[in-house]
Amino acid sequence: MQFPFDGSAAPALPGTVTEKADAKASGITLREIWAATYRVRWWIAGIFGVCLVLAVVVALLSTRLYQAVASVEVRQEAEKVLGTEADRESEASKIDSDRFLQTQLDIIRSRGVAEAVAERQGLFQGNAFLDAMHKHEDAGDVPVGMSPRDAHRELVLDVLRKAMAARYTGTTRIVAISFTSPDPRLSARIANAYADAYIRSNLARKAGSSVYALDFLRGQLQEAQARLEKSEQAVVNYARRTRIVDAANAAGNSSNNGESARPQSLITAQLVQLNEAYASAVSERIAAEQKWNKISRLNPLSTPDVLSNNAIQQLIDKRADIESQYRQQLTTRREDYPTVAAAKAQLNEIDRQIASLAGNIRSGIRNAYEIARGREQQLSGEIDQLKSGTLAEQNQGIELSILRREADTNRQQYEALLRRYNALNAESGVQTNNLSVVDRASVPDRSSWPKLPLNIALALILGLMLSALFVFLYEQLFHSLRTPDEVRSATGLALLGVVPSSEDPAVELADVKSFQSDAYNSVRTSLSLISPNGLPRTLMLTSTQQGEGKSTACHALALSLARLGKRVIIVDLDLRRPNAHRLFGMANKDGFSNLVTGQLTLDEAIRHTHDANIDLIVAGDIPPNPTELMDSPQVRTILGELSARYDVVLVDSAPVLGLADAIILSSAVDATVYVVESGRNSARTVQASLGRLAQGGGAMAGVVLLKFDPGRLGYGYGVEYGYSYDYGSRNA
Repeated sequence: MQFPFDGSAAPALPGTVTEKADAKASGITLREIWAATYRVRWWIAGIFGVCLVLAVVVALLSTRLYQAVASVEVRQEAEKVLGTEADRESEASKIDSDRFLQTQLDIIRSRGVAEAVAERQGLFQGNAFLDAMHKHEDAGDVPVGMSPRDAHRELVLDVLRKAMAARYTGTTRIVAISFTSPDPRLSARIANAYADAYIRSNLARKAGSSVYALDFLRGQLQEAQARLEKSEQAVVNYARRTRIVDAANAAGNSSNNGESARPQSLITAQLVQLNEAYASAVSERIAAEQKWNKISRLNPLSTPDVLSNNAIQQLIDKRADIESQYRQQLTTRREDYPTVAAAKAQLNEIDRQIASLAGNIRSGIRNAYEIARGREQQLSGEIDQLKSGTLAEQNQGIELSILRREADTNRQQYEALLRRYNALNAESGVQTNNLSVVDRASVPDRSSWPKLPLNIALALILGLMLSALFVFLYEQLFHSLRTPDEVRSATGLALLGVVPSSEDPAVELADVKSFQSDAYNSVRTSLSLISPNGLPRTLMLTSTQQGEGKSTACHALALSLARLGKRVIIVDLDLRRPNAHRLFGMANKDGFSNLVTGQLTLDEAIRHTHDANIDLIVAGDIPPNPTELMDSPQVRTILGELSARYDVVLVDSAPVLGLADAIILSSAVDATVYVVESGRNSARTVQASLGRLAQGGGAMAGVVLLKFDPGRLGYGYGVEYGYSYDYGSRNA
């Protein structure tokens, strides 16, 4: 924040920070991206160099791969000879040609074609193929539930399918089937095998509509005929050897569909009847057992069968009448009275009869259960006796049935193939194959991988990505205030001026037309416009940390003011590391510390320099407690006397970071100029230092950016705050 010195608003500073610059967008621009890249250009060059070296090393160390390509023409429709075969072509395939062509690619890449290639080339036998592909089979990697043989087959198929590629060449219907491997001969062999397997698969799916199809079907027919003869002979031989005779019911049994079932033997029929009787006995036993288990846990008089018995019910009713008489006599007579004792005896007899009847009923239920269980066991024993006699017969019958089914299946296959063959033979090749080999794969004479140009291109892309990431991380982690816009945005203060970097500031400051002199003249002009009262009488210059150039800025500003005829005095109040005396070639003796402690008078402390308008008070002896010395009332008194004698008093203070000297002095001067070295401090550090200065209560005049080098920072010399002087015009 900028504080005016007379209470009025501070005007904008022409030549430094304009309202137009304040309205400039703070987003990232291409110039800032280029500048950030330029600052880490050597790191970027190293990243690209490492990526290129890695690309070359990978190319040299990678296994050389050879790719062989076989070309197959895919026509959507085969040639037609008769009109009857037109229905074989799907109308959908005629319309959707793209889907048809993509389907053909999927067929080539399918597992079935890969298995056909592997079988025909003998790739499943041994590890020769895997060794040629530099794939090693690990016995410990067999999946759970899969045998080692199946795992070996899956690995071969996986390697085979990954090394094969199929694609259309441009907009044509030519499919390029390629296979890549470390062995050029193996690549050519497998590529041709894929083309052949693809054509054979197409012929098998279409069941042959050309000469290829007829030959294929003729071979299948011969194999089916041989299988049929072999299976029928096996049925006859087995029946003769085992002497199986169907001694069954002549009428037989009818199946569910109404067809006559095969006759059964007597033993089988008897076993079926026993099974039915056994199933009924098991049901009866289970019912009797459940009933017995239920009543066995109950009181005999609580079971439903006992309660529902007529004799039991009559006894219960009779007992109730006698018990009523017995209870009535007890009301007037004693228990030993004859009629009472007789009634008691009748009750006991009735209870005995009831218990006896209930026990008999309970025993009857248990006997029924025992009978049912005995019948079940008897039938089970009879069934076991029949099983031993029927097992041999069943085994022979099953074996004969298997042989008969195999013979029936072979007969059906043979008849179907014969009908198809006769139909195709009658049509005499009405439709040819829609696939044909254009070029067979030849043994490649040069490797297809590694490709050094491709590796270099990938390395450049990777280098570009890593460089962009490095620039981003570097700017985020090590960002510092470099440009005037960044300084103004981070500090919130008026930018009094921008001073370019210089190899020898003393020489350039001696030249009134140099970059340095003009820059400090701009700072001087800005200071004279910060308030209606003009240039502050006492100005303190401070910075964030040591070595940013505040002493040089103080010296240069004094020279610029002196050239206007103003009388200026520089007071070196950096009592820890004084530097003002070196710039004027004087000794640091008898200075401000001696003046404050009363060892010198003000006139004795003031030293005249080679410039008549500039005087100097050096720091003097370094005290053990500079902060306490700065906080003494004599400092304000001395600065007040100097402001009465001189037009401008420039105070070279200690840096703010870690020290309290500048904070104390900020309230003793009219204004404070904050010096920032370009590219040295982070925004957070500068903001923390300005926050500490604000605690001192002093007024801030603005900030000066020192050692700004657009070329070194990657901005070029055409930036808004840069300089574009011409030495030729300057000497004119």
